[in-house]
Amino acid sequence: METEINLDRRTMPAFGKQTKIDIQHAQESKLANGIPVYSVNAGTQDVVKIELIFPAGARQQGLPLIADTTNAMLEEGTTKHNSEEIASLLDYYGSFLETSAHHDYASVALYTLGKHVSKVLPVLEEIVKEPSFSQSELDIYLTNKKQRFLVEDKKVRVVAARNFPALLFGDNHPYGHATKIEEYDTVKRDTLQSFHKTNYSANGCAIVVAGKVKDSVLNSLGDSFGGSNWKSADAQLNGKTFEVQPSAEKKHLIVKEKAMQSAIRMGRMLFVKSHADAIPFQILNVILGGYFGSRLMSNIREDKGYTYGISSGIVYLKEAGYFQVASEVGTDVCDKALVEIYKEMDKLCTEPVPDAELQLVKNYLRGNFLRSMDGPFALAERFKQVWLHGLDYSYYEKYVATLADITSAQLKDLAGKYFQKDSIYELVVGNKKA
Repeated sequence: METEINLDRRTMPAFGKQTKIDIQHAQESKLANGIPVYSVNAGTQDVVKIELIFPAGARQQGLPLIADTTNAMLEEGTTKHNSEEIASLLDYYGSFLETSAHHDYASVALYTLGKHVSKVLPVLEEIVKEPSFSQSELDIYLTNKKQRFLVEDKKVRVVAARNFPALLFGDNHPYGHATKIEEYDTVKRDTLQSFHKTNYSANGCAIVVAGKVKDSVLNSLGDSFGGSNWKSADAQLNGKTFEVQPSAEKKHLIVKEKAMQSAIRMGRMLFVKSHADAIPFQILNVILGGYFGSRLMSNIREDKGYTYGISSGIVYLKEAGYFQVASEVGTDVCDKALVEIYKEMDKLCTEPVPDAELQLVKNYLRGNFLRSMDGPFALAERFKQVWLHGLDYSYYEKYVATLADITSAQLKDLAGKYFQKDSIYELVVGNKKA
């Protein structure tokens, strides 16, 4: 006889207070030349991701677009193979590359089957060490980037995203600089070669490898990247020091006369990821606009119907951090939407978050955190998210403990500290109308 189970699906499950987590740690080793290798040996499939990380971001570049362009051009040919031959070699073994440049670092990642590592790793080595920076390929790349810039410049959300950081950091700061189309004409081949020689070397390089990490994979890494002849005496590991020069005015408008919608960006400078308020503020941010059931979504999308989507988020950089709200709204309701955003921030400053809402957010964040550790590549990302900010795995223990213990009163105090209206920078791009 079957037992009937009655579930009340109208009541969320209780939040289990958990302060300990079981997360697989990356294991550190070193190549013969001192390059650290962080390995996450996990998963059941014979796949491997090998990512080389270099101090080659915007903070090191000196001139606009050099970091991005250097990184992108790595795939466009070497001294031995052109771009088509590289693509064909990798495709033959079912492998592919990802290149990316960020404010603080740049990376080159290879995805491949473990059994093919010894075949494709020499291709990765060639790409990293011997890019040709072909003038013809560079001309094509820059032409395509300028054309895309012109297309993207018609989109209010792109213009807002491009220009908002400059209000916080200043346009001369690498975290705040807004790219201008004429800057593509200043990119020169010899500058890329010099930047590559200085920053893409064993100095400051680190390798993160995830998946089925066998000894043969580590041995192959040593063969390709462990040599003593891959050094640069000029490597600038920390980059320069830049002065933050925020805008004197808090409210800004970039007019796009024919725009059907207006893009909103508003926020403020915060702190680095190691700051004492970093984890509590992440929880506060989720309540405000960090998930689909947030207050901004409930008010401005569901109740008012001003937008299809609105969100808030935190950007953590090596030397700074900032908070921002982002949305696109109808031009006729832009001012009303701004009023409602400020209203929701003010409410968090003056009214405690109800227990039911706080429990819902805690459940959401706990589940999201557990999902973020699913698989070897995700575990490697978890490692990078602390390592790149000078932290260790104790950060995640602190995160889980804070999530379990934080109270409505603490969140109210935190909102009062960071959501004061006179501290918020506001940018509207579009045909703003009252």
